Amino acid sequence: MADGIRIENLVKTYGEGETAVHALQGVDMHVAPGEVVGLIGPSGSGKSTLLKCLGAVIEPTSGRMTIGEQTIYDNGWKIPDLRALRRDRIGFIFQSPYLIPFLDVTDNVALLPMLAGVTNIKARARAVELLTALDVVHRAKAMPSQLSGGEQQRVAIARALVSRPPVILADEPTAPLDGERALAVVKILNDMAARYQTAIIIVTHDEKIIPTFKRLYHIRDGRTHEEDGRAEPAS
Repeated sequence: MADGIRIENLVKTYGEGETAVHALQGVDMHVAPGEVVGLIGPSGSGKSTLLKCLGAVIEPTSGRMTIGEQTIYDNGWKIPDLRALRRDRIGFIFQSPYLIPFLDVTDNVALLPMLAGVTNIKARARAVELLTALDVVHRAKAMPSQLSGGEQQRVAIARALVSRPPVILADEPTAPLDGERALAVVKILNDMAARYQTAIIIVTHDEKIIPTFKRLYHIRDGRTHEEDGRAEPAS
C-alpha cells in the first residue's frame, strides 16, 4: 500500500488503576488511497478519542498507526515533529469551516503550504487549482463573510487538500447542512478522494449521509466493527 492509513490494536486509557477510563480498547482500521469510509457510533463510544489519536493531537497508550509506508506510532511516536506531520500529511475538515476572517479565499487555502515553505506563487496556484475543481474559484478573492455556508465548506475542503496529504479526517462535516447540501459535500469528498488518491475518514451522526458509504466502521465501547455500507457513494 503506497498511501492510506492503517491502525492496529490501538489503545487509549485515561488514568490508572480502578479509576482508569478505557476509551479505546484495541481498534483496528484500514482506509485505502482513494477511499472514503464512515465512522459512526453513539456519544461516548470513542469516536473523538480515535480521531484525536489519528490526527496526532493526543498520544495513544499502545498500538500501531501507519500512513502509507511510514509508521508514525508504534507504542510511542516515531515522528519527531508532530506539528509537521499534522501540517503536511493529515488534512482536517471540521463541522465549522474555521476560515481566517481577514484573509481572502485564496489565501485561506494557500496559507498551509506557504507555512511549510512552498513559494507564494506555487501555493496560490495549488489553491486556484483546488478552488476550480470544487467549483468555487469565482469566489477566490472574496472574504469568508461574503460566502454562503456551502461555499465556506468547499473552501475548507480545498484547504484540507492543498498540501496533498495522504489522509483527511473529517469531523461531522455535514452536520450544519440540509440534506441536499450534505449529500453534495459527500459527493465532493468522494470525487476528491478519487482524484487525489486520498484516504478520507468521515466521523458522522448524520443519518442523511450514512447510506452513501461503501464501508463503515461502527465504534462501540472503544472497539471498531466493520460493516458493509448500504449503497454506492453519492453521485
